[in-house]
Amino acid sequence: MLTDADHAAEFLTSSRTPGSAETPAPDDFLEKRTASYSYNVEEVPLDSLPNWRLGDRLTHASGRFFSIEGMAIRTDFGPTAEWCQPIIVQPEIGILGIIVRRIHGVRHFLMQAKMEPGNSDLVQYAATVQATPSNYQRVHGGRPTPYLDYFLNNAGRRIVFDQLLSEHASWYLHKRNRNMIIEIPETEDIAVGDDFTWLTLGQLRRQLIRGSRVNMNARTVLSGVSYATNEDPDSYGDLPDEFGRQVAESHRAGRSEADVSAAMTWLIDRKAEFSLRVRPIDLVDLDGWVYGTDCIRHRENRYFRIVGLSVSAASREVGTWSQPMLEPAGRHVVALICQRRSGVLQFLVQAAIQPGLTDRMELAPTVQLTSEPENRPPLAEYLEAPESWIRLNASQSEDGGRFLRADTTHVVIEVPEDHAVEAPDNYRWMTLGLLNRLIRSGYYVNVEARSLLACLL
Repeated sequence: MLTDADHAAEFLTSSRTPGSAETPAPDDFLEKRTASYSYNVEEVPLDSLPNWRLGDRLTHASGRFFSIEGMAIRTDFGPTAEWCQPIIVQPEIGILGIIVRRIHGVRHFLMQAKMEPGNSDLVQYAATVQATPSNYQRVHGGRPTPYLDYFLNNAGRRIVFDQLLSEHASWYLHKRNRNMIIEIPETEDIAVGDDFTWLTLGQLRRQLIRGSRVNMNARTVLSGVSYATNEDPDSYGDLPDEFGRQVAESHRAGRSEADVSAAMTWLIDRKAEFSLRVRPIDLVDLDGWVYGTDCIRHRENRYFRIVGLSVSAASREVGTWSQPMLEPAGRHVVALICQRRSGVLQFLVQAAIQPGLTDRMELAPTVQLTSEPENRPPLAEYLEAPESWIRLNASQSEDGGRFLRADTTHVVIEVPEDHAVEAPDNYRWMTLGLLNRLIRSGYYVNVEARSLLACLL
């Protein structure tokens, strides 16, 4: 009988194999799907959005989808004690799900080429299913969501990963999605739609390294894949280099119940150390923000603005629609510092408060810049690290269904073993194995950190 570690080893080695001959090259497929449809995205005034009502809040006439509301925050975490901001409120729990199936013994992931209006590169690889209840219950009157039944009725199928996880908590209030990976038997017949294709993890890894090819919702699901195994490192297959071997070893380490319990206790202690108070206020009362019929923006044009979009996309369930979007300003960077410690590659994460988190604090990247701050955060000097220390530097799109041109540079920096890293008390070194266990346990690792971890496939 195979153990969980055996399944994980098999999952990793088979998924790193190059794609099957019958599956198209990932670049070619994405380019062909992009060229096969016409798209148009136009910014329009907020008060011109059909079926949206701009008042104390910005809401849809159906009462579904999402709303833009005002929020006042007070905290003793970080350099700013109080502020106000708009925030996206979307209480629905969406499904982000990927179907996995063996093709000639090799595990492949069923990915879709999906247009999202906020992406700088409009069409990117997405999960098999990416939909909120408002979408798949067809409140918009559009076409059904393909493959949805695999995730709503998964009895008898192997559930590889299934967990509620948080979303961008600086821009969403208490937003969470159900992240799922379902494996179907190789013998099960499944029709592959025009916008869908099978990719191995090795192919996805190469897309992630290039940047702006795999969307945020797919990245958060992929961060839940476990690679733990006690086998010889040679069993990992086509690892690209020595750093890749260290990544694989880190996935095997720190996964014991004692390791997980210690990390959870440490995070609970940090939660008890800091306070956070969030209260709703009317949009018109947001101090420091300009409330206009064209957009809602910061008085100094900082942080982000709320704008309207008119969209047409023949490939979507609905061909035309209008919606508000959050467009960030300034430089956006997330970075993980890693170092070989006690013989194992470990990653430096911080316990950070974000106003939209369900439980106030989760583990975040070493450095997380979502705007140009007045004060540089701790360890931001490592963003100027020598080129020889850089293991990843790629721009990735955030949630293109809610955020407009929100591109974040993802950086992984490996510092030498003899280099001393001075970090505040709310920072902790963890292996990839431990971080993966925490991801699979719920609200412990934020979406920015999960996105970076997915890039280390």
